[in-house]
Amino acid sequence: MIRALGRRVRATAHGVTDELLTRAMGGPKLYADGFGSLEELDALVETVRSYDASEPPARITMQWERSWTSSRATVRVGTFKSPAASMLPLQTRRASVEFHEPLRDATGQVCLLLAATGEEGYPLRRRLVGDLLSEGIGAVLLENPFYGSRRPQGQRFSLLRTVRDQFAMNTATVDEARALLRWIRDEGFVPGASGYSQGGMMTSFGAALCDFPVAAVPCASGLRAAPIFTENALQRRFDWDALARAFGSETAARRHFAECLEPVDVGRFPPPVHPASAILVGARYDGYIPEDEVEALHQHWPGSELRWVETGHLTGALLGKRAHLRAIVDAFGRMP
Repeated sequence: MIRALGRRVRATAHGVTDELLTRAMGGPKLYADGFGSLEELDALVETVRSYDASEPPARITMQWERSWTSSRATVRVGTFKSPAASMLPLQTRRASVEFHEPLRDATGQVCLLLAATGEEGYPLRRRLVGDLLSEGIGAVLLENPFYGSRRPQGQRFSLLRTVRDQFAMNTATVDEARALLRWIRDEGFVPGASGYSQGGMMTSFGAALCDFPVAAVPCASGLRAAPIFTENALQRRFDWDALARAFGSETAARRHFAECLEPVDVGRFPPPVHPASAILVGARYDGYIPEDEVEALHQHWPGSELRWVETGHLTGALLGKRAHLRAIVDAFGRMP
């Protein structure tokens, strides 16, 4: 009884924290220009719906622009043409990466780290890179299209202006992640991928859509996008007044948004080639990602492992680094 009471108290505390932090963000909201071109949005939704899981990842040509050596790694900054360039604004079609390769005790393993929602630049992910280097694991950091150095003209900060931009960003990120995983493998390294929240879902799609084994560690993400965008804390960050203008009411706008999100479902694709190398990390008291969605992804990937951290969504991003690191190390240890 005492244990159950403690769990309820923790759930309430973390849930309230997620809610308060979401409200405290205030200010401008996502999708201030509404859905954007409905014709282009429909085309992107159809692209997602018709995705061919049997098609191998694109091959990319990396162009290194500068490099330096730190006490623990050689760091290179490079760019490549996005395999999804046709769906992106001109300023965002060239992808940017940072590659950290350990100087000592290298395992030959390299983890692609993908951005969370709103995460521009690399500072947050570099906190994890240092720990990975201590384990002899290298890291590739991708700047998402529409974020940071790839932000299109007229966009404020990481606030995507339209739902159309959201679909373009996520679809392109999956294509770029798959291409980078292939590049890591072609360079002779053991490939892995991880990310938190949005980065976790992009990790899931990227791993499932590769025709080779990947050490996959999606954190704080689930099977489907629809509940995340339409039912939980994240949707409070949307400009529903702007979205409603295209359909006459917020109810109709919510219905259309949900319909667009129906094909954004990892369950539509087979499990990764080697699901035993996948470790899922869920936040037990997550106000953004429903617990049953995390469980559903675990069930869809038989042989994967599911670990829980006793945090909320936003508190997990701050407090879950040790669990995140341990899961990546263990997932690489299970690669065939």
